[in-house]
Amino acid sequence: TRQGVDDLPHYTNVVMPWPDLEPPQTPAKNPTGLYRTEIELPQSWLKRDVVVHLGAAESVAVLWCNGHFVGMGKDSRLPSEFDLTPFANAGINQIAVMVIRYSDATWIEDQDHWWHGGIHRSCFIEARGRTRVDDLSVTGDYSPTQSRGSLNVTARAIGQAATLRVSIETAGGRNVAQATCPFVAFDHSSLLGELIAAHHHKGPIAQLSFGNLKVKPWSPEDPNRYRVITELLGPNSNVVEVHSTWTGFRRVEIKDRRLLINGVPTIIHGVNRHDHHPQTGKVVSTNEIRAELIMMKRHNINAVRTAHYPNHHSLLDLCDELGLYVIDEANVESHARLESLTNDPRYFNAVVERTRRMVARDKNHPCIIGWSLGNESGLGPCHDAAAAWVRAVDPSRFVHYEGAVHPRFGDIGDRTAAVQAAPSGQERLVTDVVCPMYPSIDTIVGWARWAERTQADDRPMLLCEFSHSMGNSNGSLDGYVNAFYDEPALAGGFVWDWRDQGLDETAENGKHYWAFGGHFGDEPNDANFCINGLVGPDLTAHPALREYQWLSRPVVASHLGGRKIKVTNRRQFTPTDDLKLRWTASCHGKLSAAGVLDVSVAPGKSKNVTLPAAAFKQPLTHLDIQFKQRRSNAVAERGHVVAWDQFLVTPAPNRAATQSPQRSRGRKEIHLELNDAGIASLAADATTLVSGDITGCLWRPPTDNDGIKQGWMAEVGRHAPRWRAQGLDTLHSVLDDVAETSRKGVRTITLHRRLVGNNAEATHITKICLEATYARFDERIELPEDWQDLPRVGVRFEMPEQFGNLQWLGLGPDETYPDRHSGATHGLWNSLVADQYHPYVVPQEHGSHHQTSWFELTNNAGGGARVTSPDGSMAFAARYHHDAAVTKARTIADLETAPSVEVHIDAAMRGLGTAICGPDALPAYRIAKSTHRWRWLLEAF
Repeated sequence: TRQGVDDLPHYTNVVMPWPDLEPPQTPAKNPTGLYRTEIELPQSWLKRDVVVHLGAAESVAVLWCNGHFVGMGKDSRLPSEFDLTPFANAGINQIAVMVIRYSDATWIEDQDHWWHGGIHRSCFIEARGRTRVDDLSVTGDYSPTQSRGSLNVTARAIGQAATLRVSIETAGGRNVAQATCPFVAFDHSSLLGELIAAHHHKGPIAQLSFGNLKVKPWSPEDPNRYRVITELLGPNSNVVEVHSTWTGFRRVEIKDRRLLINGVPTIIHGVNRHDHHPQTGKVVSTNEIRAELIMMKRHNINAVRTAHYPNHHSLLDLCDELGLYVIDEANVESHARLESLTNDPRYFNAVVERTRRMVARDKNHPCIIGWSLGNESGLGPCHDAAAAWVRAVDPSRFVHYEGAVHPRFGDIGDRTAAVQAAPSGQERLVTDVVCPMYPSIDTIVGWARWAERTQADDRPMLLCEFSHSMGNSNGSLDGYVNAFYDEPALAGGFVWDWRDQGLDETAENGKHYWAFGGHFGDEPNDANFCINGLVGPDLTAHPALREYQWLSRPVVASHLGGRKIKVTNRRQFTPTDDLKLRWTASCHGKLSAAGVLDVSVAPGKSKNVTLPAAAFKQPLTHLDIQFKQRRSNAVAERGHVVAWDQFLVTPAPNRAATQSPQRSRGRKEIHLELNDAGIASLAADATTLVSGDITGCLWRPPTDNDGIKQGWMAEVGRHAPRWRAQGLDTLHSVLDDVAETSRKGVRTITLHRRLVGNNAEATHITKICLEATYARFDERIELPEDWQDLPRVGVRFEMPEQFGNLQWLGLGPDETYPDRHSGATHGLWNSLVADQYHPYVVPQEHGSHHQTSWFELTNNAGGGARVTSPDGSMAFAARYHHDAAVTKARTIADLETAPSVEVHIDAAMRGLGTAICGPDALPAYRIAKSTHRWRWLLEAF
């Protein structure tokens, strides 16, 4: 689907990629790929078993060897292996594979991702010995009380296996332990032996247990790995086969509403992840996955949920190596038939088998802490069976399944009565953790306190999906993460999701854009609902990722007053010895003092630290604490900022906030011209600063959560349709009256205007005082009763294109909004206006800066204008992408850059929330007042 053939990608979420069919039917038009190659095999291979491995293929793979049918496989996200031995010859052999895009299995692979027919993981042929280990289980455990590890090794063999020799080595090759044991086979000579053999592996089995091992535990903070060497010895003690398996020693427990890793309560700061690449679709390489995981680690993410299938096998190798927890999810989702399909006996075996095959492939990875039975597939007998099998085979991990708790929690509701009720028997059978999707903050806090108080549920809550990252989103992410730390019964969760699943395409106008549902003629589709990542398709970080990084920081500083701070190590297993504490003191963005300290804090402990007196010698408004990497490691270079905190210490005189950084610049006299509509222009000497009127603005280009213009999501309970119906996007200003006075060189102009919508109008009164080099604006907007919960309240104007350099004193460095600014810090920030567009896949509201004291727009010669907020509460935006263009554009290829800078000065901006899939912006972040008053000052220089 990404190689220029007629079969193209298709995106759906809930609906199937065809209409009017029922399981197990498939569409009449069913694209089919035919693959054929020739392989030359040496004569020596014919003495072994020749096996072909197909990494993954969507949806059915049928294989032939030299014209002979060999077999077929229908699990699109796990390997299929075929024995070619009866059909292979020495010399040239023809291998043919037919991949059929849709099958009955497609109904349980409806996974909110692109449908990509074809082979998407690597394929190879190997020759396996007739005597060999056919299955190997390596399970490490760690006793936190004894600080010792243990290891169980089970090898199931075929052929003439006599002895198993196992060696445990450190990553550096030092021997930790070694032992041997014989392979034991059942005696089939008796009737009893035949009965036993009918119920057990008929081949030889060897089992070894190692105890009291002096090893270091595995965790994301310190992912210590050990190499297990397993040697199969034949009857003559000759080495027949050798395997090398990485393992780690760690213990996973669910106890007393806690998720315990190595005996310590753990909080998951996770993300959901798809296998996705913008050029190659589901085809991803090991190096590409490594880049993703390193980026996660650098942003303090410690866990991955494989949504919604076992990811590429390299993911688990890398999570073992780099240190990330994993919940491994079975390749099961029947969202289009959520309540019925997993109760259909025709699909029972397929659901159970997919879970078993996942465990068989991935069981030896220490990074996996839980097995998920799938996603959004209702609740049926197949889940009972799958959960029972997993617990019997692997009691070292917990079982996870959101479908079991869904009846109580729903998708996004706050069903308090249902939540605060004992779980059903079937729920307890199927999931060891309470794992809802998109509950509100009040819901999870209420549940945690109820569970602790009543002890009616001994499981922790682990949110399998929360804080939907679609476009400019993740409002109140801080509320969730703070609750994880405040409520012991909350074990964290997984943000949806990691990466925008856009595909790299070129529009007819020659511009690049990221494609989503509907761009390939794919009908039906779910539009841009696959665009919901913390990073873009090319791994460009969205601002919400930095917010998540700060909230998940492993070290926290708090100000105790004066020169004292408290440093808390949130890490569970490692001290802060790998970090340096850098402190900086600043006054309204200007650095006044800085220094570095060594602070060693044990895991889970706090320590009070006294800063040097030099930190407080100069005028001070803010104290910044950063924890930086002392030396480079596998995921970050020396100096990487792991955590940071900022404190408002001593407010300096207000005058300091309004002074320009370079007071040597001369101020210019401001001139204002009026016309029948209001302000015609503002100029400084001969330089135009504001071209056109400064008008009231109540509109923002809708975010996805507001109800953007893509498909069904524009009309489902969102706000933008209501705002459009009120005419906020086409609001026009009508001047009713102008009053002007002049006294002692101060010219005062009062404008009475109406902001006229479709069914009502607002009153906008502006009082402007002009005094030589500045203009002071006193604004008042009174809203009608029908206009409640608006996107913004402020003014808008344009400045000439040449003012393309931006500096501001306030929160930064990223865009900030009322419910997403916790990770921002107050400072003096610089940017180009051209860089104020953050490339969301779908154009929408962006670039606002919350809690700003002042901002300046200048040209390359240093001339320009400064806007100051007397109380530092202003929000502003300055962009070449104007609201009208952003509102109109469907993709970034459609987005037009204007020859002027659009400036917004806002008294109020609605929060972001996550309403497209989750709770709306909280009431505190909605615009509730009817009358808004604010001031701003314009200076020219």
